[in-house]
Amino acid sequence: MKWLFVALALAYPLLVLAGLQWTDARLLGIFVGALVVARLVGSRARIFRERRALVIPALGALAVLILLAERSNEPRYLFLLPALINVALLVTFGASLWTKPPIVETFARLQAGELSPEEISYCRTVTKVWCGFFALNCGAIVWLALEGTRVQWAAYTGCISYLLVGLLFSAEYVYRHYRFRRYLGAPTDPLLRKFFPP
Repeated sequence: MKWLFVALALAYPLLVLAGLQWTDARLLGIFVGALVVARLVGSRARIFRERRALVIPALGALAVLILLAERSNEPRYLFLLPALINVALLVTFGASLWTKPPIVETFARLQAGELSPEEISYCRTVTKVWCGFFALNCGAIVWLALEGTRVQWAAYTGCISYLLVGLLFSAEYVYRHYRFRRYLGAPTDPLLRKFFPP
């Protein structure tokens, strides 16, 4: 069930664009709200225990946007929802810079175990880079939601932004192997070893 909600979240921009061809923003807002409630019920309150400080404000903002869309029948309120995801990611990554360890370091330790001081510093820098990306991505989504066309908004939030995430992740992944030459048995290791030998 969790993967169904993940798939729906990833396809949200395209589903909204398609949904507006068949119905109005009011019904679409009610449908989105119902999906969010179903996800919360399905999580059995786990999400509240783990990220309460972040989830409650995010849900409040989400509820306001859905209510505004339902009351005004203005679809642009629904277009702002993906920006909330970027704000949540920005807050999560940014807060981890003050509550050690940074989130990228946490992921790195899950893969590599112990890290050198240089690797720890690098993880902090990468966390800041992702914070910058989420801030810029949020700005682009808000601008397109308010000033762009529906198709431009859907194209960016449903495709281009995911490609940018993949590009940033891939560039960082390659640079990390170039810089540290540390191989942990990933499928890409044989190829990267040829370019960046240990």
